[in-house]
Amino acid sequence: MKEIKYNVIWIDDEWTKMSAFKDECEVIHGIHLEPFTTQKSGMEELDRNLNSWDAVILDAKMFDESEDETPKLDGLRKAIRHIDQLSMKKSIPYFISTGQPDLMDNDTFSQSFGHFYVKEKDDLELIDKLKEAIDSTPRRQVQSLYSDAIEQLSKIAPDAKEAILDIFEAMHFPDMHKDFKPVLYYNQLRQILESVFRVANKVEIIPDVCIPNDVVNLNQCCHYLSGNNAKQLGIRYGAKNERVVPKHIQDIMFLILSLGNTNSHTVQLNEDEEKTLSEYIHTNVYNSKYLIYSLALQVCEVVMWMNRYISTHQNIEENRRMCQSIQIDTQKDETSEAHLSEGIIEPLENNLFYCRIGSNYCINANYAKRNNLIGKKVLVIEKEENKDKNTKEQFPFFATKVKQLE
Repeated sequence: MKEIKYNVIWIDDEWTKMSAFKDECEVIHGIHLEPFTTQKSGMEELDRNLNSWDAVILDAKMFDESEDETPKLDGLRKAIRHIDQLSMKKSIPYFISTGQPDLMDNDTFSQSFGHFYVKEKDDLELIDKLKEAIDSTPRRQVQSLYSDAIEQLSKIAPDAKEAILDIFEAMHFPDMHKDFKPVLYYNQLRQILESVFRVANKVEIIPDVCIPNDVVNLNQCCHYLSGNNAKQLGIRYGAKNERVVPKHIQDIMFLILSLGNTNSHTVQLNEDEEKTLSEYIHTNVYNSKYLIYSLALQVCEVVMWMNRYISTHQNIEENRRMCQSIQIDTQKDETSEAHLSEGIIEPLENNLFYCRIGSNYCINANYAKRNNLIGKKVLVIEKEENKDKNTKEQFPFFATKVKQLE
């Protein structure tokens, strides 16, 4: 059987009588036909999994909502109207294939519904036109342009490629995506990063301790892969100066984390975090479309680099031995001046993501707000090195846990 390249919804109440056509599509042309007997069931599937389908084949006279009805043109009209309404989200080519003798020479039908194909007689032409139409759609063109990256994305998670394709389609065809909202995709890039870490964990390039209770600690995974001390977990990769990822991959990963969400334990943005991100982008980013386009390209580099590394490092025992325990300092801050680990949490000017604690620490602004700590004096209990290039020069440490003092 030829590799499936096209996925097509096929609405025809007599599809079971056309097994030869279905087999020819799949075996010879790589077209998977998913049959439905009613307009309603076919359109419901299209709505559920819009990005999974490339085209629709419609019988002229079909059942509308139930097989108890008489097949007629009402179902065809509704299906075409529904497909047209979806064009704002995705352009889906459709084709009418009929075996009805009363329609074959009917000019009124042709004028009303456009070109149609006669079953058996026009099957090859239908197949050729279907493949041609799908290959010329914006999404298929983008998929072809980035085929190497899309193939790698498909390996790590079923939905990973769809977010990237959305972004690339908006980048290459901006006039067709004027309603594109970049802010909705930062979190999806984090989800792709999470999927990469889960694949790496299967062969323990990333150890199990980084995914407690099946929740990926994104921050600590990034530190571990970068050869830093994963201080929250008390581990590091190998000896000093040993690392899994090169510096440019490290920088990309931490950039995605800092823009997508400052919470290191989850990929999900709550309502406050999404609002904060939107405000940050509005205030600090010249054009959020360019930023998300560049990040999507960088995510592809991370995925392709990591997939290659994982494929060449399949020895679980060797990977497991690279995980080294480190001492976790449970005492107060190492500085001899105790007051440096104490301070009042104050909003940070021109930065909605962070608040400050004195002159050495910044802290997640949403965390401080949720716990009603703004304006309160706190003691820093746990910290990590600040990796945010926008704030690390002013604040070398990021407070991950604090205790209110007054």
